[in-house]
Amino acid sequence: MNLSAIKEAILDILYPQNIACILCQKRASDIDDKGLCRACADTLPTIAPPVCQKCGRPVGEDGICIDCAYVRYHFEQAVSVLHYTPEIKRLIHRFKYDGISYLSRIMGWWMAQAFKQRCGWKVDIIMPVPLHPKRQRQRGFNQSALLARELGRYIGVSVNEGVLIRKKYTTAQAGLNKFQRMQNLQGAFEVREIEAVRGKTILLVDDVFTTGSTVDECSKVLMQARAQRVYVLTLAVGR
Repeated sequence: MNLSAIKEAILDILYPQNIACILCQKRASDIDDKGLCRACADTLPTIAPPVCQKCGRPVGEDGICIDCAYVRYHFEQAVSVLHYTPEIKRLIHRFKYDGISYLSRIMGWWMAQAFKQRCGWKVDIIMPVPLHPKRQRQRGFNQSALLARELGRYIGVSVNEGVLIRKKYTTAQAGLNKFQRMQNLQGAFEVREIEAVRGKTILLVDDVFTTGSTVDECSKVLMQARAQRVYVLTLAVGR
């Protein structure tokens, strides 16, 4: 490689002109400061009203969706930022399973914007949905904890990762129906320090809201530990 080529390579690293979009992964020259090309930024599948006032899923009109009309959740309200489209599913998969942990920065920023714009909640503590230590060792990190840290940094609320723990190793939730998920999670979570929870309003953070079973089981043990109320914020919501 000649000197000119080396110089060009160094300049491309320092001042990239054609980098890959984090969503479509196509190389483009119009990547914004959030890592999105113009096309993906313009079509980001953000959730807008009307949504269910309990679980946050899109509905035909303001009110409660059919699922929430027949289920008593332990959390006060849930809000999600994005629709769980194939593109967002791939992005979250890369984040969780391919070890691309820096994606938490932009995801946390998206969650912070949704919190500021859509959630009129005053919260005392942010808590991530915990992973079992065995699963966290396998993955290398807890994706919900990384999201919680970024969110906390953006909205100025402290994050507590040690109070709510996952004490039971469970099979993966993917592929299970709502009833199976509920059965799978029974007794999985525990509050280690009750005084850290008592009387507090807690913001529970996770990556995806599917049936709500995981965040509801976490909310149940937090409410049993005398939390005042629990709100839920997730990056995406599936059907």
